Amino acid sequence: MTRAVVVVLLLAGVLIALGLVLSERLFGDATSVVVVPSSTAQHPPATLPLDAPRGDGAAAKAAVVEAVLLSVRGRVQTRHGEDAWKDAVVDAVLDDDDSVRTGRNAEASVRLGNGVEVRLSPRSELRVRELTEAVSNVRLDEGHVIASVGGGGRTLRVQAKGSDAEAESQVGTFGVVTDGRGQLAVAATTGTVRVTAAGSVVEVAAGQSTSVEAGKAPSPPTEVPSSLYLKLGALAATQTNQTATTVAGTTVPGALVRIGDQLSTSDARGRFAMRVPLRDGTNTISVEVIDASGRRQDQRLPSVVVDREKPKIDAEVQWARPK
Repeated sequence: MTRAVVVVLLLAGVLIALGLVLSERLFGDATSVVVVPSSTAQHPPATLPLDAPRGDGAAAKAAVVEAVLLSVRGRVQTRHGEDAWKDAVVDAVLDDDDSVRTGRNAEASVRLGNGVEVRLSPRSELRVRELTEAVSNVRLDEGHVIASVGGGGRTLRVQAKGSDAEAESQVGTFGVVTDGRGQLAVAATTGTVRVTAAGSVVEVAAGQSTSVEAGKAPSPPTEVPSSLYLKLGALAATQTNQTATTVAGTTVPGALVRIGDQLSTSDARGRFAMRVPLRDGTNTISVEVIDASGRRQDQRLPSVVVDREKPKIDAEVQWARPK
């Protein structure tokens, strides 16, 4: 009986030992303890928010808005402030107070932030005033531009030299024309344009135009004429000894009128009159008009011959004989 008990106890001890060995191999040391430093347990490692910068300085900064010269055709020049003009370079970055001008038969396009582009027509001049995150502000010194705003929340503001008038839009395509002396006209092709001058505001819808005379409020918007016309009055004389002559005519209201290097605009009724200098000999006078939509029309007047020489007098003096 005693021997049987001993055998049973030995077998039990062997089974317990085998169980401990098998448990350690399957589950590891169940009695091991992981000690966490108190400083780590009280202050877990800091984590960055998902949208925090990850060391990329460029991504952390706000997007920079730049004016870039996209394209040029013909003679195009740029300058800063009142510096000398120099030939333009495509992809050049324009700073605040930089200007672009186009020569005869030349054109240029400028990007003024995401979704905003301005195209200069021939013989036009545009100055960059200020570019912020939300607004592109430029000034048209003379000539004509077509502006396009993509509707991404950005605002384009076009001012006119010599005037408090300005055109503003957040979406659409519109044209602006000015003589640089306070008169301008605006025509909307798509979208809506807000035109302000002399403390008054008008909303110009697609297919409408408005004009502003120096120091006056914008005219009520009207439908853009289906075509651009130009009618010239007869000259006072085609042979003269005068140093100038007057050229008068009619066209659409607010159109830019150019005779040589002289600029003017038609009034609210489409009338214009310009005093044109004459030189000795034969003078050719060509008149060109351009409306806010960018349409052009030109005519040539009869040549004017100027002769300032005093007439020669061929006379013979005969003395009477005394009687």
